[in-house]
Amino acid sequence: MRFEHPHFLWAFFLLVIPILIHLFNFRRYKTFYFSSLQFLKNIEEETRSVRKLKHLLVLISRLLAFIFLILAFAQPYLPVKGNSSSHSKKVLAIYIDNSFSMSSIGSNGNLLSESKEQARKFIENAPGSTEILLVSNELSGIEQQTCTKSEALVRLDKISFSPLTKKLSEVVHWITESLEENTHQNTTKQFVLLSDFQKTQSDIDQITLDKTYYFYPIQVHSQLKQNVSIDSIWFNEPNFKVKINNELNIKVSNHGNEDVSNLELQLTVNETKRTVFVEIAKKSSKTVEINYSDLKTGEKIGQVHINDKNIHFDDDYYFTYTVHPSSSILLIQGENASPYVSKTYRLDNYYHTEEVLSTSFLPESVKNKQLIILNGVNKLNDGINDALVKFTKTGGSIMLFPGNDLALQPWNNLLVSLSLPKITGVEQGKSSLNSINYEDPYFKGVFDTKPSKIAIPIVKKWYTTSRNYQSTNLLTLQNNHALFTKSGCNYLFCSSLDSTFSSFTSNALFPSCLLRTAELSQQKSPLSLSLGTDTRYPIYDNNKSENTYHIKGESVDFIPFIEKIDQQTYLSLVGTDATNRIKQGIYTLENNENKSAIAINYGRVESSLDCYSEDEIKEVLNESKFPNLHFKSTELGNSNLQIELEKPTEYWRFFLLLSLVFLLTEMALLKFLH
Repeated sequence: MRFEHPHFLWAFFLLVIPILIHLFNFRRYKTFYFSSLQFLKNIEEETRSVRKLKHLLVLISRLLAFIFLILAFAQPYLPVKGNSSSHSKKVLAIYIDNSFSMSSIGSNGNLLSESKEQARKFIENAPGSTEILLVSNELSGIEQQTCTKSEALVRLDKISFSPLTKKLSEVVHWITESLEENTHQNTTKQFVLLSDFQKTQSDIDQITLDKTYYFYPIQVHSQLKQNVSIDSIWFNEPNFKVKINNELNIKVSNHGNEDVSNLELQLTVNETKRTVFVEIAKKSSKTVEINYSDLKTGEKIGQVHINDKNIHFDDDYYFTYTVHPSSSILLIQGENASPYVSKTYRLDNYYHTEEVLSTSFLPESVKNKQLIILNGVNKLNDGINDALVKFTKTGGSIMLFPGNDLALQPWNNLLVSLSLPKITGVEQGKSSLNSINYEDPYFKGVFDTKPSKIAIPIVKKWYTTSRNYQSTNLLTLQNNHALFTKSGCNYLFCSSLDSTFSSFTSNALFPSCLLRTAELSQQKSPLSLSLGTDTRYPIYDNNKSENTYHIKGESVDFIPFIEKIDQQTYLSLVGTDATNRIKQGIYTLENNENKSAIAINYGRVESSLDCYSEDEIKEVLNESKFPNLHFKSTELGNSNLQIELEKPTEYWRFFLLLSLVFLLTEMALLKFLH
């Protein structure tokens, strides 16, 4: 047995007062002599015995009333098993889920506000000596430290919605580790968890907690089970050109239990504006396609918006892209160069080609190029190989058309560096095209339909290649040898364009492959960057500036995390500093030499409203796993949950009741016992 306020036990010394009063407050009796009053004597003796018994019972009742009253003020309780110290401290850990799903509307404001108000009651009702550990999804160093009640209330007011999402098992593990580091063994630990128990984040089956903890999971409920979100956007074509139709695809999801009709969806791209109305069935998604054209080159800033009733963080999706006036291609011409390569690109003014002989190649030639084509080169040197490898590591694309008489060793050195299959030899015969890999994104949009018959180029000689699991065959011969293969943004034609090797240049596939490769080789930044994720955002800095990059907004000047992999620079917005300072929207990414727009969006994990039911939670968090479990759930329309965190096995209410019982007993004895 332990006492919350043991100093009240000193009041037991006051019990001597009613005892002294009882001992020294006897009535004195005078003796009267009568000749014969034996009958009256018997009555007097009987009355005196009853009076003594009455006084004794009153004293006992009074003493018991005071004893139990003192014990009630001392607040006795049974400690947590294993905490035998008489100086056991108490820590109240409160986790508040402040993810975006908690912005759903409850009966008294949003769920986060209701959770904060409930946490405020817990903190205010806790004993003054209780240490508070207040935790949100931030899981910062400040939250790792316990604080007083007043400090906890100040921290509570600062908790707001965060794009950070955490698994419940991760939060519980983090809190238990923090308590182990900051508290000693003889500490009574109580853990309150306030969340909507969203299924995408609440891995309740993975929660592990020491059995000595008193665990209070509390589920808050939303009144409105309805949310529509813009999940993602993408364009059908890889490049953006002036006066060419852009097909923008917008994925919209209805997470609610009711169908949505006449949902207004607005698209804004610079001066271009489009509005459509969408109907989406419950628990389903729909892809909306909007067509428009860019009339000018330059940077484009776009926003997709819907008008939703409940959760609003996913109602907007921002994006940026650039319409370039041209694309630059470098042709490294070899001994067996085909003239049809340059002729194909000259048909489209969008492509600017520069030709250089392999024997006079300089590394500076690759600057500001999007695509490099080796056309009929037989012999490669270290200078060309090194320049090409560095070029591809900075986001450039390379297309290889071998010559007729290859020097295999330097060629294979290059192929290995580009993750393409090595050339093992040359075979001669007669073969034709057997299959086209229509499923690969490379051919997306090239064919309106999959042709049943196609003009098949005849191949007389081809280069055999080794097996390579990093590459994908795009065109395959009837003898199962690869004719055209790719790895990442690098491409290899496994034959020569010379007429003695094949008739590929006379087939419609030849210009299609050249133009498609050039389209996919355009260096483009992603349409947007997700806040709070480890997604890398590539920066194409042709000047190789070493100056610090800044993300700037109206009231934001933030230095993002920069990482260099090989020759490519990436930035990411990970960590609590980024999520605390940056909201979704359009910002400027700049250093002293470059400046461009960047779109930042929140993740869409929190858009789903699927939450675990009370029965499902209880089934997982059963008493055998958590012996000190006290699960509570707010009912719809009653979010002011009444719950009190009691000390482990408290008895003060029981002793207070006993004190009242003996006090009433004393009053009854004085009034009714004669």
